[in-house]
Amino acid sequence: MNIREQLPLEQQFELQVFETQVQNLSQSDATALLVQLREAMMYQAVTFRGILKEAWGLGNDGDGALEALK
Repeated sequence: MNIREQLPLEQQFELQVFETQVQNLSQSDATALLVQLREAMMYQAVTFRGILKEAWGLGNDGDGALEALK
Protein backbone atom coordinates (compact mmCIF):
# COMPACT_ATOMS: atom_id res chain seq x y z
CA MET A 1 0.00 0.00 0.00
CA ASN A 2 1.34 3.40 -0.96
CA ILE A 3 0.65 5.79 1.91
CA ARG A 4 1.09 8.81 -0.34
CA GLU A 5 -1.89 7.73 -2.47
CA GLN A 6 -4.07 7.63 0.66
CA LEU A 7 -3.38 11.31 1.43
CA PRO A 8 -5.66 14.12 0.26
CA LEU A 9 -4.35 15.98 -2.79
CA GLU A 10 -3.37 19.00 -0.70
CA GLN A 11 -1.14 16.84 1.51
CA GLN A 12 0.31 15.00 -1.49
CA PHE A 13 1.32 18.37 -2.94
CA GLU A 14 2.75 19.52 0.40
CA LEU A 15 4.77 16.31 0.63
CA GLN A 16 6.10 16.76 -2.91
CA VAL A 17 7.20 20.33 -2.15
CA PHE A 18 8.89 19.15 1.06
CA GLU A 19 10.64 16.35 -0.84
CA THR A 20 12.02 18.86 -3.36
CA GLN A 21 13.28 21.15 -0.59
CA VAL A 22 14.95 18.28 1.28
CA GLN A 23 16.86 17.18 -1.82
CA ASN A 24 18.70 20.52 -1.74
CA LEU A 25 19.83 20.22 1.90
CA SER A 26 23.35 19.45 2.99
CA GLN A 27 23.87 16.27 4.98
CA SER A 28 24.25 18.17 8.26
CA ASP A 29 21.09 20.20 7.59
CA ALA A 30 19.21 17.01 6.68
CA THR A 31 20.38 15.37 9.91
CA ALA A 32 19.24 18.37 11.95
CA LEU A 33 15.88 18.31 10.19
CA LEU A 34 15.43 14.60 10.93
CA VAL A 35 16.12 15.19 14.61
CA GLN A 36 13.59 18.06 14.66
CA LEU A 37 10.99 15.91 12.91
CA ARG A 38 11.49 13.05 15.37
CA GLU A 39 11.18 15.46 18.28
CA ALA A 40 7.92 16.81 16.82
CA MET A 41 6.58 13.26 16.34
CA MET A 42 7.38 12.39 19.95
CA TYR A 43 5.68 15.57 21.19
CA GLN A 44 2.64 14.77 19.05
CA ALA A 45 2.43 11.23 20.49
CA VAL A 46 2.65 12.51 24.07
CA THR A 47 0.03 15.17 23.36
CA PHE A 48 -2.35 12.63 21.78
CA ARG A 49 -1.89 10.29 24.75
CA GLY A 50 -2.73 13.13 27.12
CA ILE A 51 -5.83 14.07 25.13
CA LEU A 52 -7.02 10.46 25.07
CA LYS A 53 -6.40 10.01 28.80
CA GLU A 54 -8.41 13.15 29.52
CA ALA A 55 -11.20 12.18 27.11
CA TRP A 56 -11.43 8.68 28.58
CA GLY A 57 -11.20 9.92 32.16
CA LEU A 58 -7.98 8.07 32.92
CA GLY A 59 -6.36 10.28 35.57
CA ASN A 60 -3.41 9.55 37.82
CA ASP A 61 -5.64 8.69 40.79
CA GLY A 62 -7.29 5.72 39.11
CA ASP A 63 -10.82 6.88 39.99
CA GLY A 64 -11.36 8.16 36.47
CA ALA A 65 -10.68 4.71 35.05
CA LEU A 66 -13.37 3.20 37.24
CA GLU A 67 -15.82 5.92 36.27
CA ALA A 68 -15.06 5.33 32.57
CA LEU A 69 -16.00 1.67 32.97
CA LYS A 70 -19.43 2.43 34.49
